[in-house]
Amino acid sequence: MLNPEPTRIVLAPDKFKGSLTAAEVVESMTSGCADVGVRDRCVPLAIADGGDGSVEAALRSGWSARRLSSVDAWGLACTTTVAVAGSRAIVEVASICGMAGKRLSPQQALTASSFGVGLVIAALLDDGFDDITVGLGGSATTDGGAGMLAALGMNLRDAAGMTIEPAGVRLLSLAEVDTTGLHSRLGSARLTMACDVDNPMVGIDGSAEVFARQKGADDEAVRLLSAGLAHLAEMVGPAVDRIGLHRTPGSGAAGGLAWAGLILGADLGSGAELFLDMLGARELIAGAGLVLTGEGRLDGQSLRGKAPVGVAALAAELAVPTVAAVGSNRLAPDSSGSPFAEVVAIDRIDPRCVDDPALTRTLLRRVTADLVTRHLASATAEFEGVL
Repeated sequence: MLNPEPTRIVLAPDKFKGSLTAAEVVESMTSGCADVGVRDRCVPLAIADGGDGSVEAALRSGWSARRLSSVDAWGLACTTTVAVAGSRAIVEVASICGMAGKRLSPQQALTASSFGVGLVIAALLDDGFDDITVGLGGSATTDGGAGMLAALGMNLRDAAGMTIEPAGVRLLSLAEVDTTGLHSRLGSARLTMACDVDNPMVGIDGSAEVFARQKGADDEAVRLLSAGLAHLAEMVGPAVDRIGLHRTPGSGAAGGLAWAGLILGADLGSGAELFLDMLGARELIAGAGLVLTGEGRLDGQSLRGKAPVGVAALAAELAVPTVAAVGSNRLAPDSSGSPFAEVVAIDRIDPRCVDDPALTRTLLRRVTADLVTRHLASATAEFEGVL
């Protein structure tokens, strides 16, 4: 057992996508701490960065749930839960036009639309909410937010004057933009787009080029989607006197939904930072002895704004070491910019965990016990050496 000094251990993981929710990861980590006698020191802090699980994180921190009707990425009726507090609301794109764990086809990638997100925002504006945060992670769309813009009243027409379907493959037919019907409350409400990437919408590291294959696109679909996004920006930017925003870092989040938000005057912020602030992470981490974080896959994209890196950066600012237990670690061994004292990937222990949530729980428990034992012991020895 570890030294019984009451050093706090903050358990602050994100979800293991497709396997465990962030809350379930915390449960496994807590069991690992219990195995080495430090259960009473654990502070649970299941986190989110704007992707799926963001509304759940808000609800755990005291926000209330509201159910709203909408449509999914292909126009089928759905309902979504938003988190509300006073005049503030949090919308989770993944719960409206997300992939829902499906393996999508190129045709689905080409026809996915963010129209349902716009319907939800419009409903919230109609109900008097004036501070709306949109969590952008987990979308199935690469439509530049054209669907959202259309649902909020922007009319996108082809050369014949007909309204186009606001989906990625249809954007190349856009010939006319009419903004006169935009929702009247957009000008007075605060809209924040919470994202976890810094990619622009258009460019060699743009939305289609980097993310569309994860959403079912093949090479030809990526080419069409990329061309559509560039054309959308070329047409809409001048219409609202906001030119060049498609090259802004972060504008490529959620297939360009972030760019559409910027077009409407939204703020663009780090999802990790926004949700860590909302969850009171600074107060919980300050003075702790160790932070344990994690996510399903740690890779180069993680270093561009994912939640575990945000946790580690905050902990470093507060002089608290951070270790990570992850499903898979794709960072190079000498990767610069990694903020973790140590990273353990459970697929190196047993690769079957990729398809086995129960095994993932067991391995997380074991790894947590080991990390906590070694790193708290190291911290204690360092402290006693100073004395």
